[in-house]
Amino acid sequence: MTTDPVHIVFAESFHAEFVERAGRVGKVTVLAACDETTLAEAVRDCDALLVRSAARVTRKVVDQARRLRVIGRGGAGLDNIDLEAARDRGIVVVHTPQAATDAAADLTVGLILNLVRKITLGDALIRDARFLEGRAHCMGTELCHLTLGIIGMGRIGRGVARRCRNGFGMRILYNDIIRIGHLDFVATPAEKDDLYAQSDVVSLHVPLTDLTRGLIDGSALRRFKPGAVLVNASRGAVVEGPSLARALVGGSLAGAALDVFDPEPLPKDHPLMTAPNTLFTPHIGARTHGALERMNAVVDDVLGVLQGTPPHFPA
Repeated sequence: MTTDPVHIVFAESFHAEFVERAGRVGKVTVLAACDETTLAEAVRDCDALLVRSAARVTRKVVDQARRLRVIGRGGAGLDNIDLEAARDRGIVVVHTPQAATDAAADLTVGLILNLVRKITLGDALIRDARFLEGRAHCMGTELCHLTLGIIGMGRIGRGVARRCRNGFGMRILYNDIIRIGHLDFVATPAEKDDLYAQSDVVSLHVPLTDLTRGLIDGSALRRFKPGAVLVNASRGAVVEGPSLARALVGGSLAGAALDVFDPEPLPKDHPLMTAPNTLFTPHIGARTHGALERMNAVVDDVLGVLQGTPPHFPA
């Protein structure tokens, strides 16, 4: 009696060293595309599937799997995997929740500084030969005089709060759906409405779930402190883009910095594209050499599951 060899499918790019490591355990297939149809075909005879952020592992994909045992997500977010479908089939899902913590926190602080000190505006005015106008328009505020409101005090939220409190002396408020234990910096829990009303900067660090989709809508934005700025480096759909655009055009919000969008990328005719005082980055929160390298570690967790070892970072 023969047993089929373990089959591991890489739907997206992983470091060659880790792909080779998987090849020592079983047969490896590297896909040229990761659309739903390609994934559904690929999982029919595989034991493990590895993805990053582009592949969407829907119920349709999962339902095609005959022997799939584990899905590995190189990254922290899990909204591109139907976790309920995986649970229904007894498929383990693992990820790398710590891989991009510092990268995402660093970017968020950079976005805050850019908004408050108008760095990009100053650069643009100089390039347009408007140096003196730039000096007049780029009046900012020291961070030590501002309050930062963190929505979601997980790994990244804590990283941002720690940097802003210990590094810049900002007052920190935070809100989370779970009770947060000891923090190694000074921060005060607050209800969302109080946080919105008191914060000069509101920074979002929540996963995309049914509870957080559209969390920052027109109603929430109307409760923001006048002249506040919003930073979103979590998931695009946490913010209602048209509502945010209206708040910026109306002047109730002084600015917004977004690393994530809904849809992504934004179409040219989206109202945020012409809204004033906006700063966009192309979903680069995790795009550092170190963070991307650490995401490869999910391969080892997947191989461990295939060999009977409990996962280090199950979803």
